[in-house]
Amino acid sequence: MNNSQTTQLNITDMDCAACVMHIEKALTKQKGITNVSVSFATNSATITHNGEQISPEAIVQTIKKAGYTATPMVAEHHNHEHHDHSAAEGSTMLQQRLYKLITAIFLSAIIFALMFFIDVPEEQTLILITALLILIYPGNEFFKRGIPGLLKGSPGMDTLVALGTGTAFIYSTYNILFTTSKTEYFMDVAIITTFILLGRYLENRAKNQASAAIKKLLELSAKVAHKIIGKNQTKNIAADTVVINDKLLVKPGEKIPVDGLIFEGTATVNESMVTGESIPSDKQTGDKVIGATINGNTSFKMRAEKVGKDTLLAHIIELVKVAQSTKAPIQKLVDSIAGYFVWGVIAIALITYTAWRFYSGEPDSALIATVAVLIIACPCALGLATPISIVVGSGKGASLGILLKNPESLEIMHKVTAICFDKTGTITQGKPAVEQFASLAGDKAENLSIALTLEEHSEHPIAKSIINFAKDQKIKNQDLSDFKAITGLGVTGIIAKTTYHLGSIKYLENLKIDLTAHQAKLDKLQQDGYTLIILANDKTPLAYFGIRDQIKDTSTAAIQTLKKMKIKPIMLTGDNQTVANAIAKEVGIDEVHAGISPTQKVALIKDLQKQGHIVAMVGDGINDSPALATANVGIAMGTGTDIAIESGDLILVKGDLAKAIEAIQLSEATLKNIKQNLFWAFIYNTIGIPIAALGLLNPAISALAMAFSSVSVVVNALRLKRFKPKSS
Repeated sequence: MNNSQTTQLNITDMDCAACVMHIEKALTKQKGITNVSVSFATNSATITHNGEQISPEAIVQTIKKAGYTATPMVAEHHNHEHHDHSAAEGSTMLQQRLYKLITAIFLSAIIFALMFFIDVPEEQTLILITALLILIYPGNEFFKRGIPGLLKGSPGMDTLVALGTGTAFIYSTYNILFTTSKTEYFMDVAIITTFILLGRYLENRAKNQASAAIKKLLELSAKVAHKIIGKNQTKNIAADTVVINDKLLVKPGEKIPVDGLIFEGTATVNESMVTGESIPSDKQTGDKVIGATINGNTSFKMRAEKVGKDTLLAHIIELVKVAQSTKAPIQKLVDSIAGYFVWGVIAIALITYTAWRFYSGEPDSALIATVAVLIIACPCALGLATPISIVVGSGKGASLGILLKNPESLEIMHKVTAICFDKTGTITQGKPAVEQFASLAGDKAENLSIALTLEEHSEHPIAKSIINFAKDQKIKNQDLSDFKAITGLGVTGIIAKTTYHLGSIKYLENLKIDLTAHQAKLDKLQQDGYTLIILANDKTPLAYFGIRDQIKDTSTAAIQTLKKMKIKPIMLTGDNQTVANAIAKEVGIDEVHAGISPTQKVALIKDLQKQGHIVAMVGDGINDSPALATANVGIAMGTGTDIAIESGDLILVKGDLAKAIEAIQLSEATLKNIKQNLFWAFIYNTIGIPIAALGLLNPAISALAMAFSSVSVVVNALRLKRFKPKSS
């Protein structure tokens, strides 16, 4: 389409997941609109359309006619202000929903007290007024959405709630004001409204938290850059004002402001947040650096190459946004059922009224039978069926160390057929440690003492692993002089009048120290995924350290269990192929994709989804956040970064992969519970509606049956509290 364009809108008044369906249905009917994606999670819509056939203004009006408010999304650069505004708006809406819930609970308590504990004149009139207040303020949203939805042929949960509470209230009011029966169902009106509002509040709270990942990513970017303006002069400027080809100075410990190229100096940069590499990357003149990564203990000068929307961090933010906007609504199944159910109930009610008028000729008998049909079909249990199981399942998960950021993941997790794992911090501990140490010449303890003495003057993470290893063995340091660190290679110094060197194989080769006699052993260690650090004097190699990110205790067993469950494990990592293959072989993963970027992780997950897989992604780093959001279920390690945690649907508090298996089992139990609840929610209707239509069930008994169906659903959901994971 030559005139194809994309319009992005904010939609601030969606009350439930069914709203997504209504808006999408309204938009897809319009000529010129080719694709619609409405996100309840981010209060946004992305519409692809022919600009000549329908304008953005016409799209906004279409959404308005459907009963919602849409505004054009502000074009984004580094849009901290826009995001802060959206976050504040979401927080305000959540607060308003909480006020409605509290009001409904308070007014319901008044009705309960008047019915059972307080005896006052005009008691029923007071109850009527209180029930009316519930419908006017906390319950008005059901009528605002439900009745127009019914009239437009798009009934959903709001329609069912509006019909149930409205009919019960009108019938009760009629009895109180115009008959002598005084039969009323105001308590049922209060209970239905309160329970549905509770489910809505919990769903909105989960939705609000989902957008926090974007805020965390925006906060990650550097705020200040040091622009070089003269030979030895710099000027502090806002990082988001840097332009391409600006020359910048990056000081020790600072965040790198933008993506660029080093033109002077060397550095050790912690890039784990974007590459997954557990060991900091050594940079020299001509090497590229990534914005938002953290510089080590040296200064360097760089030239800006990518700024604003073009930086890697900006791409990651956009990927997370896109992935979040494609999440399926949690109530999709229930809304679909409700759409057919409400038409069936209305049809049966009309048939009941017509048949009774024809059969008995009495309007009262016809009305009572019709009301009985509508009350027995009241959707309280249907509204509770899914949320109550999710709430109980979520609570049980929390007690097991499995936190749900996105409740619908409990419905999906048991369907997973492939699980993608990041390596660093997920399968492994994310901390380099000495696993191999051996002397090649001289005394072992003396060599370890020399290495400790040299590394105590270094700030490199590998140095810390050697220091920790030596101190665990009660080794003491010695006097050191003429210490020097060679960035990216190693360290050197004089101990007891002898010069010693400690560093990479490349460093020793530069010093012309012969490693030929030990080459086979060293090559084997590298193939097994070890980073090698060699200790030597000016002539002879003395010892080596094999350093590796250690595998977590439960990783191997967890992956073997997944294989037994016919779930395919896949490794996606930014680490190099040799290290990745070694770790994968040890834990039993057959498919490995190494040296890949966050964008490539997303592409691989999408490919798996196209092949028909339901994909879970397990990760702990910032680089994993787009993949976590793209997967059907994102599982974040609680030991990882805040951004990964915010992007995930599930959080494993202790970072234990065995908990991922427990999450699958909990998902299976929860979905089974939801299906049972839906059965109980309908069984009373299935049995009760025909009996009510035949006039054999008065409205009071109908209300009792409806209430019992709700109690059954709640009691059944509470059984999830007794869930126990099966041992693998």
